[in-house]
Amino acid sequence: MDVAGSLIEFNDNGAWSWFEDERAIVDVAAGKILVSSVANAAGTGGVARNGDVEVVSYDIATGQVSAPFTLHNNLEADDHDSAALWLRPDGKYLAMYSGHHQDQLTRYRISTTAGDPTQWGSEQTFNNGVGTTYSNLYYLPDDRGGAGRLYNFTRTSNFNPNILISNDLGATWSIGGRLVTQGAGNQRPYVRYYSDGEKIHFITTEQHPRNFDNSVYHGYVQNGQLFSSTGTLLDSVLFDASAVAPAALTTVFDTGASFGGETMTHGWTIDVSVDDAGQPLAIFQARVSGSTADHRFFYARFDGATWNVNQLAMAGGFLYGSEPDYTGLVALDPSDPDRLFISSKIDPRDDAAMPHYEIFEGVTADGGASWNWSPITYNSTVDNIRPIVPKWDADHTALLWMRGKYSTFESYNLDVVGLVDIEPLAVLEAGDLNRDGSVDLDDFQMYIGGLHASLGGVSFDEAYRQGDLNGDLANNYPDFVQFKAAYDAANGPGAFAAALQIPEPTSWAMMSLSGLGALAIRTGSLSDQSKRRRSLGGLRSWGTPNRVAIVKYSAINDGDGRFQETLN
Repeated sequence: MDVAGSLIEFNDNGAWSWFEDERAIVDVAAGKILVSSVANAAGTGGVARNGDVEVVSYDIATGQVSAPFTLHNNLEADDHDSAALWLRPDGKYLAMYSGHHQDQLTRYRISTTAGDPTQWGSEQTFNNGVGTTYSNLYYLPDDRGGAGRLYNFTRTSNFNPNILISNDLGATWSIGGRLVTQGAGNQRPYVRYYSDGEKIHFITTEQHPRNFDNSVYHGYVQNGQLFSSTGTLLDSVLFDASAVAPAALTTVFDTGASFGGETMTHGWTIDVSVDDAGQPLAIFQARVSGSTADHRFFYARFDGATWNVNQLAMAGGFLYGSEPDYTGLVALDPSDPDRLFISSKIDPRDDAAMPHYEIFEGVTADGGASWNWSPITYNSTVDNIRPIVPKWDADHTALLWMRGKYSTFESYNLDVVGLVDIEPLAVLEAGDLNRDGSVDLDDFQMYIGGLHASLGGVSFDEAYRQGDLNGDLANNYPDFVQFKAAYDAANGPGAFAAALQIPEPTSWAMMSLSGLGALAIRTGSLSDQSKRRRSLGGLRSWGTPNRVAIVKYSAINDGDGRFQETLN
């Protein structure tokens, strides 16, 4: 894998869902970034860390990452349990978390010293009286006549979003009421939140998309009351047992709407933020005609009167079959409404399928009607999913995501990784081994120089410079295929073969012949043991010492995991 910058490993075993926030925060005064996640037995540390709710910190000045602090040991092997983090006005940190409907408790801890994320007070609990999932912490300083109020939005009574409130910065809690209500039993709305310090904006569905053909709605909370997007009062007293239905809010997306001649259904919420004028914007996904194999991401922006919705990118299918609406997701940049980051197996630049989920940066100059895309990751050997961008400022950006194998929300082998202060981004081009902004014969010479080199123990960046384009710490035939494709993509169809027909200095050409010839005649293992025939873009070398020619060959898998070449 290659990335647009120096990849940071925040935690070697961790994951999160996307319905608890803030999962990561920036403490500018202390120069720290904090991130919470849940470890799993399938990851580093194995069973001993299974279900550990952890928080780590990154020192912005030194680049050092702290050892994980375990907020709760072995709570539950479930990514829904990651903590919501909040930086208190006194500089201390609050972390709140719960099981995935495991019990009735919301748990929380407060750090003991301002600016120190390595020392925490003992765990406290609040009993909700019913099964509990998620925490979402937001503080409105103007509530209560300027005395301030801290909100924690949880999923509790009737599986609906309910509110806990604190008037002492999270030291004690009480039940506030219900945000919205939908049906009975487990007909649960899925809600995403964001606060600019004046309002708490949220987007919601009616239910889970596997059970209901959702639309998407928006509202906001201010001073204990609920409002529509346009400011219409919908609930004058949030802190009671009554609540409005999601459909009473302002509609962002109405299921059945058509985009580009395709019908979109089964909406699900992803992210929400505000622009410089305080108007909300949102990201959601939907299925094409109900198909779980074809999800699309959408970017919606409110102009004060109307929600304007544009299709953002193709999201593809699902992470795993039993959750057919789990996609790679999208993160808005809280400091820039025209910038975001997506995770998809479909390249947003050309809609080409990729073997793994990759992260791309998107920038719009026309309110979301069109986007310019730059890769943040590429040539990955594992998936890069669920990006998040904690609130910082216009001059700094932190981008974090989960990298590895995500089998289910209860089984995963993932690292929490990211980039810090990535503005401006380095725009990477596949195959540009020397990073000079072009893919040319100089890069091919670097590729040949690293052919069959021992790359174990070197960094991914150094391995890439030596020709390891697919991130497996080896420079071999699959990397050649990727380099050839990258060269042609950068220089035009057939450019690679044409370039190698140009006479070159004898020494360089002989090196090319030697390396390419060895590459062309070797045999190798295939992971798929079934007998099959695959057409491969191979090569064979011959001719004068200063000329190289390329031909196609096929590889036949004989069923024993080996393949043999036949010229075409």
